[in-house]
Amino acid sequence: MPETSTIGSGKITWGRIGLVATAILLARVAYLIWLCPYELAADEAQYWDWSRRLDLSYYSKGPAVAWLIAPSVHLFGITEWAVRLPAALAAFASMLILARFAVSASGGNLRAGWIAMLLFTLLPVYLGTAQFMTIDGPYYACWLIAAFTGWIMARDNRQSPGWFLLLGCLIGIGLLCKYTILLLLPGLIVYFIRHGQLPKGKRTIRLLALIAGVILCSLPIYIWNHQHGWPTIAHLIGAMHLPGGDIAPSSNWRYNPLWTISYPFYAIALLGPPAALILIRTLRESRRGTAAIPLLRESTSFALHTAAPVLLLYLLVSFRTDVKLNWPAAGFTVLLVPMACFLANRISADRGVRSLWRWTVGLGLLCALAIAFAPYPLKALNKYQPPGHWLNTQRALKRIAGFREGTRNVERAAHDLAVGTGKEPFYVASTYGRAALLAFYLPNHPSVCSAGSYQGGRESSYDYFPDTDLGNPALLGRPAVLFDNEKWVWEKSLYFKDIERTPYKGRIYRAYEYRGPCHEPHMK
Repeated sequence: MPETSTIGSGKITWGRIGLVATAILLARVAYLIWLCPYELAADEAQYWDWSRRLDLSYYSKGPAVAWLIAPSVHLFGITEWAVRLPAALAAFASMLILARFAVSASGGNLRAGWIAMLLFTLLPVYLGTAQFMTIDGPYYACWLIAAFTGWIMARDNRQSPGWFLLLGCLIGIGLLCKYTILLLLPGLIVYFIRHGQLPKGKRTIRLLALIAGVILCSLPIYIWNHQHGWPTIAHLIGAMHLPGGDIAPSSNWRYNPLWTISYPFYAIALLGPPAALILIRTLRESRRGTAAIPLLRESTSFALHTAAPVLLLYLLVSFRTDVKLNWPAAGFTVLLVPMACFLANRISADRGVRSLWRWTVGLGLLCALAIAFAPYPLKALNKYQPPGHWLNTQRALKRIAGFREGTRNVERAAHDLAVGTGKEPFYVASTYGRAALLAFYLPNHPSVCSAGSYQGGRESSYDYFPDTDLGNPALLGRPAVLFDNEKWVWEKSLYFKDIERTPYKGRIYRAYEYRGPCHEPHMK
């Protein structure tokens, strides 16, 4: 494998790739500490709240996201940037894995590794996952390292059960991040069968080693669900609005053809139009089997095998519900490898390809700036926007900023209630997202309960934490601050001696002498 390559007039080395990846990481961390205008999103706050209660797993997700946040906030304090630091680190790992993957898939061309790293840095779908702490950032890193291991096994004909056990362990670790990493398995197995890594006579022992690795490393999820009656299964079924889930299917459900019609265009939205065209050119070139780009057909075939199960699954889901943009995004991660190989070979000789690459870089930089600093123009627009304008910037701003300020009224209400009753009140929010945000932004970060499952919504992890379980006898008799719902909703879900609205802005109520829930949680 050559140690250097060239791009333009400069040389590419592994040292330069690592240096640039590190510089991108440091720039992201500096941005998160000093420049980021975003408050935590509801899911980010929820994952932080989970990290205060480390467990084997959680109601809706595996434990990895909480396990990653916990040491970060322990070292750097309970701050927004410390919560998000693991996302930047996961993106850094993904860049390096992709670079190594692309160099291997291009027969040693370091330019391919350089381009693969930049693609992951610049494409719209991956910009947000490097900035916000969701399960997707670590999930992509796990998906890539597992896929790269599978590629090495196929390329170097590694057939021992030990390699299959390793691959299974990597997928099992990814399962702790996001359950859909299991969709890597069918694609890899089909590819291995077609390329001789699973010959008939020795197939069983290798598949058993693969499955054993998955089960071994994802064992915490099974243990937790067994202890709690397998609620995660109900949650996953409920997400597709199917019977037996944690939310009853709507009797008014109707199929919307736009769910399926729009799905094929997700590649354009996720990658951006220029990169989507590069992907099309890559697929077309791989079908020709040109000798000018070594291993392009093999790497494209491998990437399509890994992508097909996840893309096909969500195509089927689109017949049942509207697919969220990030759901199938993992399927595109490995496709960046043959795209980088194609670009590395064609970028100098083909004017059209060079133009597409420049547009990809330009659009990526523009999207990076837009995502990084979106609250500033939104605030400016909101300041001069007339009431009832079609562009509702106020609603967008509420999702990304302003909650910290709003919690001050909740804090004042709690202080008044404590003075008036002589008892320390507890906090209840209407949803898990509101509960998590209150817990993060209130002084001293108190435990905050969620009443969502008692008010017709789905269950959440707050129904399973002892300190936020509204059926906990320790809460009886205490006053409470109720946040973000109407009085009649609170009266029908939780039983207090009296509930009255506070004079503070927002739907904030003080409640006296808690006597327990009015009924069991919805769908429990």
